[in-house]
Amino acid sequence: MKMHAFLKYQFKHFILRRRWLLPLPVGLCLGYWAQKVVQSAIAIYAPAVQGNALEAFIWAFGKPEIVYFVISILWLFLISDLTPEDSYGQQILLRLGSRNAWWMGKVLFVLLSTFVYTLLLVVSFSLPVLSHYPISSTWSAASLSSSGINLGYSIINGGPLQAFWNILFFLVIGWFAIGLLVQIINLIFKQRWAGFLGGIILIICSKLGTLDGGPIGGNGISSFFMLQNHLEFTPLWAPMRVIPEIYSWIFWAVWVILCLVIGFIISRRTSFYAAKQEEN
Repeated sequence: MKMHAFLKYQFKHFILRRRWLLPLPVGLCLGYWAQKVVQSAIAIYAPAVQGNALEAFIWAFGKPEIVYFVISILWLFLISDLTPEDSYGQQILLRLGSRNAWWMGKVLFVLLSTFVYTLLLVVSFSLPVLSHYPISSTWSAASLSSSGINLGYSIINGGPLQAFWNILFFLVIGWFAIGLLVQIINLIFKQRWAGFLGGIILIICSKLGTLDGGPIGGNGISSFFMLQNHLEFTPLWAPMRVIPEIYSWIFWAVWVILCLVIGFIISRRTSFYAAKQEEN
């Protein structure tokens, strides 16, 4: 019951705010843009063919510029102030009576926030797209054309529905893992801006490729440690996935486990009252 009350408090305090309306216009704009891309491809390469709403999603949510510089940055902004606690949050911690329970409540809330954010983004994105195109389990002629929508790896890896779920799952687990890291950075530096800044640096650097000027996806063992090979399921520029799917799941699983353990250790040693005093 204490955990349920803690999650309910966090939902009211952090999600029921005007800033959480931002995913709606962002999703609408991306949906409008994506359906225009599909519309243009169909008009040029297959005018007699009906479009596919899933292809619009795959194009938008598989496009690196959108993934890194739009929807991931917005995600960081929305969850960057969950820690450290304010004075009322410190009272909640006292009522919980356990720092471990407090950190687990934060972990569960980051997961809940990830689902809420994804739902708001996908639903708003779907409105302009579904008003023009239906959902189909087969690829359209425009997407199969080498000069059409250009969905790259998705087309040779299965159907549109499989690509849709793969992209969505990898974004959700990636955002969840990054969200946990943001909270840990905040706890270490006892400042809410620290996690946001650290998250932005992480996101931007993950788009830069290897520091030695190698290929964008990296090569050899270094490619297994590059975030872009795990957050993006199907980069539009790539004819194949650089990293097998199972390794990406292992990558995120290790990331989450490390964040859980580090979070437990830090939450036991952090003086929450001192953090509040420093802010004042």
